[in-house]
Amino acid sequence: MDPLLKRVYLFVAGILSLLLLALLLVALLRGGAALTSGSGDSPPRTVELSQGLSIPGFHFSSYKVQPQDTFQGIAAKFRLREETLRSLNQANDGGQPASSLIIPSQDAIFHPIRPGQGMGDLARAYGIPLRDILRANQKRGDGDLKGGEILVLPGAPYLSRKDPRWIRLGSLATSSGFLKPTTGRFADGFGERIHPLTGKRSFHEGLDLAPGRGAKVVATQTGMVLSAGIRAGYGRLVVLDHGGGITSWYAHLDEILVKSRQQVARGELIGKVGLSGKTTGPHLHFEVRKDGKPQNPFLYLAQ
Repeated sequence: MDPLLKRVYLFVAGILSLLLLALLLVALLRGGAALTSGSGDSPPRTVELSQGLSIPGFHFSSYKVQPQDTFQGIAAKFRLREETLRSLNQANDGGQPASSLIIPSQDAIFHPIRPGQGMGDLARAYGIPLRDILRANQKRGDGDLKGGEILVLPGAPYLSRKDPRWIRLGSLATSSGFLKPTTGRFADGFGERIHPLTGKRSFHEGLDLAPGRGAKVVATQTGMVLSAGIRAGYGRLVVLDHGGGITSWYAHLDEILVKSRQQVARGELIGKVGLSGKTTGPHLHFEVRKDGKPQNPFLYLAQ
């Protein structure tokens, strides 16, 4: 082959090799960028919550907060509103996220039930219909609630801790949980039931505990004895005033060990379980009332 033609071939081959290397380099760079972009768009790592929080129509997971994370940034990662995360994680004070957050499957406003709060209180504070709260959480009334339970509030606005409506809700809560007034199992709950004596449907205004006749009954919270005596239906009854319109009632007692106007401490002995009044057997009928209206005692008892 002519030496000049050979040099031309070698030159062209060299140029083609350089072009091929350049194309390979571009492809590698694009592939790396695609991988980087793909990892940035992938969902953040979470752990599914299988226990402890159940609201119809929602799934919940736990997210470990990373350094430099903010509520706004985490909300953007999960395509949620910041108010959703703050209300669910009880962080409506404007602060930054703790070490972990609960992440819901969709946007909503949530509220953790506190002692002394009922669903009617939530409906008034948030300005939404009570029936919507009942339907969304599959509840029949306050008798279905448990202290500390988290409810979803459809159509509700977000309330910060400085909002007067939130402050009013907080004022309903007691400073500390009530003690269980006696030992034994809960024999009957708060709400609608078939009355054991009449056989008719009626509303049970308290809880029944059945530890056995003579078991000690203590003051569930510090207060003053409003009355200590016999009342129709209740038998031997003690009523304590805890302030703020809250009273506790202890009925069907065998013995009353306090006097009217007496100051009693939380956990102080006030009587013994009996079967006085209208009852099918020895037990303590325990009520909590707010401004004279029966409340679900489970919302007040210490968890």
